[in-house]
Amino acid sequence: MGKNKAVTIMLSMVVAIGLIGAAGYFGFQYFSPKTEASEPTAEELDKLMVETEEITTNLADKSYVKIKFKIQADNKDAKKELEKRLFQVNNLIIYEISNKKTEELSGQKGLISLEDTLQSEINKVMLDGKVVRVYTTQKIIQ
Repeated sequence: MGKNKAVTIMLSMVVAIGLIGAAGYFGFQYFSPKTEASEPTAEELDKLMVETEEITTNLADKSYVKIKFKIQADNKDAKKELEKRLFQVNNLIIYEISNKKTEELSGQKGLISLEDTLQSEINKVMLDGKVVRVYTTQKIIQ
């Protein structure tokens, strides 16, 4: 009878330790801070990018600009929608740029501001996803 009691106590302790360990593991997984996803690979990025045609338009100060963008969507459905809405995107780009002066587009801050504004404006017309980033790939001001 003494051996059975010792075996029962030992098995109870092993089960209890196992349950505590499992609870600790799952608790750590659930409550640990989530790390952000790593940057997408070039192949993954390419599948989410839409390129605008080269756009030439006047600036507010009578100069003109030739400019081209690549727009990153957040998923494949958003990319398809963006491709269908390219005419709207081009229209938004022309509206935004035609209000700018040469000095507003000449520096890095101006381009970052333009890219952020375009991202925001394009997202307003998107239904199936969103624009993650707008990249300026070509710019010539004359």
